[in-house]
Amino acid sequence: EGFTPPKLRMGMGSLIAAHTMFLMALVVIIVRARLAGMDRSLIEASSDLYATPMATFRQVTLPMIFPAILAGFLLSFTFSFDDFIIAFFVAGSETTLPIYVFSSIRRGVTPEINAIGTMVLGVSLLLLITAQLLLQRGGHKSR
Repeated sequence: EGFTPPKLRMGMGSLIAAHTMFLMALVVIIVRARLAGMDRSLIEASSDLYATPMATFRQVTLPMIFPAILAGFLLSFTFSFDDFIIAFFVAGSETTLPIYVFSSIRRGVTPEINAIGTMVLGVSLLLLITAQLLLQRGGHKSR
């Protein structure tokens, strides 16, 4: 017989899986860089004070890597929100925002496309401001 590829249904599930696989490397690189630059003496001090590994993670490690996790989330969201190529190939019959914008632009730029662009910019700025406020509040809490 020969090799026959598995029957994969394209749709929202395949779209989520593709974007997850595509952006996982980005998040891992960002978080790993933060972990590599982390002060190990804080974790050792936590162990010296008889903290459990889970308590050490929750109270020492997680607050230190939270900015990297947040940065990874924001970059992933932005890339995923804007990525046309992956969405076009794996979305199936689903119409995502990048696919809709691309197909609409082929017919000419309309006020609707301009409004969508403005909304995307607004959402991105709102996420950026929210992340900055969260990071500033977290910085004040740890002092």
